[in-house]
Amino acid sequence: MNTDTTAPDGAWEELTATIVSRRVIDCDGTLVQRLLVESTDGTEVPVLAGSASDKLAGLVAGEQYVFADVVHCETKTESTQEVCPDCGGALRRGTALDSFESSLWTAVDRLDLDGMVAVVTDQSRVSEVQPDTEAETDDWIPMESSSPLSVSGPEFVCVDCGQSVESQQRYATNESHTGEVLMDSIQTSVASPASSSDSLGMATGGAADVTNFRENIRSGYTPQPDALATEGLFYDYHFQTGGTAPKTDALFAPQYASAISEHPLTDEVEPYVAVGLDSNISAADFERPALDLVAVLDISGSMDSQFDQYYYDEHGRRRETDAGEETKLEAAIDSLCALTEQLEADDQLGVVLYNNRSHVAKPLRDVETTDLPAIRRHIREITAGGGTNLADGFEAAWELLADTPAEGREQRVVFMTDMMPNAGATDEGELTSLFADAASAGVHTTFVGMGLDENADLAAALSGIRGANHYFVTSGEEFRQRLGAEFAYMVTPLVYDLALELDSEGCAIEAVSGSPSADSATGRLMHVGTLFPSPKQDGETRGGIVLVRLDRAALSADLELVASWTERDGEAYSQRLRIELPDAPESYAHDGVRKAIALSRYARELREWAETVHTASDRSAAVDDWLLEDGRSEHERDSVPLAVPDDVAARFQQLRAYLADEMVAVGDETLQQELDLLTRLCSDTAVELSKRSE
Repeated sequence: MNTDTTAPDGAWEELTATIVSRRVIDCDGTLVQRLLVESTDGTEVPVLAGSASDKLAGLVAGEQYVFADVVHCETKTESTQEVCPDCGGALRRGTALDSFESSLWTAVDRLDLDGMVAVVTDQSRVSEVQPDTEAETDDWIPMESSSPLSVSGPEFVCVDCGQSVESQQRYATNESHTGEVLMDSIQTSVASPASSSDSLGMATGGAADVTNFRENIRSGYTPQPDALATEGLFYDYHFQTGGTAPKTDALFAPQYASAISEHPLTDEVEPYVAVGLDSNISAADFERPALDLVAVLDISGSMDSQFDQYYYDEHGRRRETDAGEETKLEAAIDSLCALTEQLEADDQLGVVLYNNRSHVAKPLRDVETTDLPAIRRHIREITAGGGTNLADGFEAAWELLADTPAEGREQRVVFMTDMMPNAGATDEGELTSLFADAASAGVHTTFVGMGLDENADLAAALSGIRGANHYFVTSGEEFRQRLGAEFAYMVTPLVYDLALELDSEGCAIEAVSGSPSADSATGRLMHVGTLFPSPKQDGETRGGIVLVRLDRAALSADLELVASWTERDGEAYSQRLRIELPDAPESYAHDGVRKAIALSRYARELREWAETVHTASDRSAAVDDWLLEDGRSEHERDSVPLAVPDDVAARFQQLRAYLADEMVAVGDETLQQELDLLTRLCSDTAVELSKRSE
């Protein structure tokens, strides 16, 4: 019989199949069971079990089962010119099947199997697929905490004596070597909901907070610069969004306002245009679409570290925060359980776990027929260990959604991770392409960051993709409260590809604040990948502004803007309008623009400080450039102690005075949190970067 599958030799796989027939073969006194099963795509696959035959007891022909963690083994062998060091016989290439008892090869020969077979091992699990009934279903499939990565056979096998031979044995020794299973090395501000009478505003995708930045400073670390994304900072505040714009029947109703302001630290006069992210939809009319949601949980070894600890910290520094002894995994588990509480009967839920490899712990199923209390109990039993193959986890989630009709539904993957992949695809460009390809196919992603050491660089890159957003979690309970207020908004992108083109000779865009794709703004074009609905409070929209800083040539130019975007239903819109700048500095169309300017300046100063400190820390550290096979990946971070040189502290003091004035001018006492943060930084001046606290 010829069996063709695409799984590589030695791969651990999950097979859903219907039993066609069963046969027991006596292989020289050892009984081997052979099941012939038909997979869901119609392929017939032989399943062999020797010492693990008890796993197949009670299985019934015609019924469908899930065979989890079976090993795909190649039965085709390749001859070589090599010679056995023991008997002089010919050697063939080894396969994964050589790692198991020899009786399996005897069964293969007697059954004349040619191709791939699935081998049941002690790690395998077999469960019956439950038919759809009105009863709620517990369809959880556990993942063994010490699940193997793959099975590797010996390099060569003698066709005469059966001896397993490795390369070095052919030249240096006559000692035998038996192939074995390779096992994984385990290292062991919540928004108030909008009133139903309010219209909704909008906010950009990307970061939805700067909690990681604040918590690192609070814990005595210098944050990563990308932890202070301006769109995340803006989402901590509400903004007036009024302005000038023609009326349209579009869902998105952008408003435009301008300002001229003198920078308090440089005395440069800076012209600005603000895009207010307003809409024509009321909170009462808004309904999120039905949701196909796959939660992907990182269960790698780093997730078992405490929330306030840098897992890869070479310096052994640790500071306590209010998170106490909670681990990242515990916070993620609480967050995932809270997420399930937001789902409606017609939503679908799937769960993928991943460390070095992915595992579908819960197939995609409608919530109405799912026993959610049982699923939550299983989730709370999850343990951490192993490496971090983020790409494999995402691909498993994407595959779950690939065969699901998506018309009128939102397909979303919610990742809960510390963003430190070290296995599989780890290159930022490769990972970005993977998530972008899924977004093009209509599968969007929400990233829920865990731990002070979350990789902010990678989080910023991935959350800027179309349809994506990013939240940082300090505790499961905090995330539960936030989900209660924002879940429907965070999973419902409404506008894509907002572009703002400056159609004016001689002037250009210098910088954009409030958008995850701000760095891509060049010359005359600004791009925002995604807009999500956002609640209003007293008529002001949370995070509802994008700020464009123009060069000084704009002060004397005739400004025309061309805005274009595509809405969720695929309808495209565009607007052209003329922008009038004020005549003198310290002129603002409204307080929303003024607040955004103050926050953008604040963010610019703090990002530059964090970048300087991290760069200086890298340069001051002694370099060990010995390359180890298991060396740290580019995404694994250690801490940098909080350090504020005297000259930077002086600028922070000026910045604080400016922000204090602006807080009074715009009447927003929420800005006090930024004044308090600057006070903390100014009190930690002249810290030697070479010092490491014990």
